[in-house]
Amino acid sequence: MTTSPPSVDINPAVGAMLKTARDWLLTEHALFQTLDLKPLLIGRNKATFSVFLPDDFCDARGKVHGALLTLIMDSIFGLAAFTALDELKPVATINLRSDYLGDIDPGGRVICAAECTELRGDIAHVAGQLSDAATNRPIATGAGAFIIGSRSPGRESRL
Repeated sequence: MTTSPPSVDINPAVGAMLKTARDWLLTEHALFQTLDLKPLLIGRNKATFSVFLPDDFCDARGKVHGALLTLIMDSIFGLAAFTALDELKPVATINLRSDYLGDIDPGGRVICAAECTELRGDIAHVAGQLSDAATNRPIATGAGAFIIGSRSPGRESRL
């Protein structure tokens, strides 16, 4: 796998964390190994990946299930939120709205492009879309909010 290094305006600690997270997802996480994620762009406020759509995640009609598409968007959108940070902090999804524009068959790839459009206080706002890699046809769009500096349930919560 080859990818350009993170943009120079990303804090080096955040860039190192992004590389570690990418390597873990690609080598240790069973689902993401199945999805064969390929980073296309990781830069300040942006993340774009190519993602394989396996047959295992189809609905009754034989189309890729919307839950998988939502999982892909949530993961890449969260990564885009990380790229907006100046220091390492946990990031967790507050909400994610997904609008499905069409179906897609398994066996191909989608491109998930996400951009952190605003970082206000401890909330990152991210928007993006999924497109069919072969035709560039939009499959879904989404927007979400991510809390920065969230804590695990066993600790003091910021929510």
